[in-house]
Amino acid sequence: MNNKHKVAIFAAGTGGHVYPGLSIARELIKQDVDIIWIGTKHGIEKKIIGESEIPINYIKFSGIRGKGLKSYIKLPLMLAVGTIQALKILLKNKPNIVLSMGGYISFPCAIASYILRIPIITHEQNIIFGLTNNILRFISKKIILGFPMKVKNKKYIYLGNPSRYEKINIKKNKVIKGKINILVVGGSLGAKIFNDIVPKAIYILKQNLDYEINVMHQTGKTYEVANSQYKKFQINIDLKEFIDPMIDAYKWCDIIICRGGALTITEIMNLGIPSIIIPYPYAVDDHQMKNSRYLEENDAAIVINQKFFTDVHLANTLESFINNSELEEKLSKNISKLNKSDATKKICEAIIKGIN
Repeated sequence: MNNKHKVAIFAAGTGGHVYPGLSIARELIKQDVDIIWIGTKHGIEKKIIGESEIPINYIKFSGIRGKGLKSYIKLPLMLAVGTIQALKILLKNKPNIVLSMGGYISFPCAIASYILRIPIITHEQNIIFGLTNNILRFISKKIILGFPMKVKNKKYIYLGNPSRYEKINIKKNKVIKGKINILVVGGSLGAKIFNDIVPKAIYILKQNLDYEINVMHQTGKTYEVANSQYKKFQINIDLKEFIDPMIDAYKWCDIIICRGGALTITEIMNLGIPSIIIPYPYAVDDHQMKNSRYLEENDAAIVINQKFFTDVHLANTLESFINNSELEEKLSKNISKLNKSDATKKICEAIIKGIN
């Protein structure tokens, strides 16, 4: 008879849900816990989890926000089908506890878990609850927060976000006089506005300063667009569709220009990287701006609303950074202070404690 603990993880759709779930899964496996994953066949998890040692099960369910009235009409049937499929998977695998990483898939899976009286732990990566987690927190045994929230309830515990770099210490060298390395990361799909604004801003900066300016830009699927823009300005650029390993780019850069997703912010908190954050304005519930404001309020990042993100504004911001070594030191020091160490290990401890 197998007396090992078993945990079911619900995560699908985007890397923001799947990668933190995978970090937790791998740590639990190290602690001799069996893992099963529930996802969908059309999300990023099919490839990522499918290539891992973790058994993955699929249900038919998809998000409805922003997809029109038809999706809302179909929701009751979709939810019924998804819940029944989740019930079958959970009855077959008999997990001791389940972990919801948020996102649409967690809803039918958590309903099935609640019906079967399997304890639910919810992890919220952002500084505000997503739609699904906002509902599931009422039926969860424990809610683990990726960012601090003002909630007075013993069910809620702030442990941070899992990250591949939470145990890595990199010593950031001070910006060398006359030289700056700028990392630009627009996410897996790229950020079209970064391709338009950053090359022009770097060109302006070169006219204003006698500096060696090096740029590494992860373009995602917008490589050709970015390439044509940079060629206009003859900038010293290392253009990549994807950067792997990312840690080398983080070590290389003096400052990063990025979006405000929980995963990106967690990694720059881990490594103490000074940052200029331009939150994606169409993120659900404006969560990227809210994540970024948390850093800004703690003097830990420069945040620019995309409405005001122009080549001149960015060039001026970068020039202020270059001309003020104290600003660089302050941003690095303050963002490091916000870092939550050993997040993955502590989350796994909370999960195992929830079983016992």
